[in-house]
Amino acid sequence: MKHALNVVAAFAAGAIAMYYFDAALGRSRRAVARDRGFAAASRLDRRASGEPKTDAQLRERVRSQLGHWVSHPRAVEVDVEDGVVRVSGQVLAKELDGLLSRLTGIPGVRKVHNALVTLDDPGGFGEAPQAGRQSVAH
Repeated sequence: MKHALNVVAAFAAGAIAMYYFDAALGRSRRAVARDRGFAAASRLDRRASGEPKTDAQLRERVRSQLGHWVSHPRAVEVDVEDGVVRVSGQVLAKELDGLLSRLTGIPGVRKVHNALVTLDDPGGFGEAPQAGRQSVAH
């Protein structure tokens, strides 16, 4: 059985060598293989860096983290365009600074625009927002 596997492996190696080192088409076949290898490596790099590929993916990543950072995540709206995250809605005043600093640490976030209205009392959620503190974090 081991001998048969060696014969099959040798045959496959020879066929691959003939395919890629063919005088007429080998050069283009090698170029295609090289390009595909670079493309695959690039995809792996993007996955390893943890950066989302689209604004929609980045928005979902931010939305999924809000529950860990603020007590009323549904009161916060998130919009993303070209890696710029805009947050609006209502948040407790004591949670604002932590939220903004965490947002800037998410891979793929280039900038954060804060349009949040701050509340001192958690009982005020859902009421008409009043002018609050606004800032921009980079």
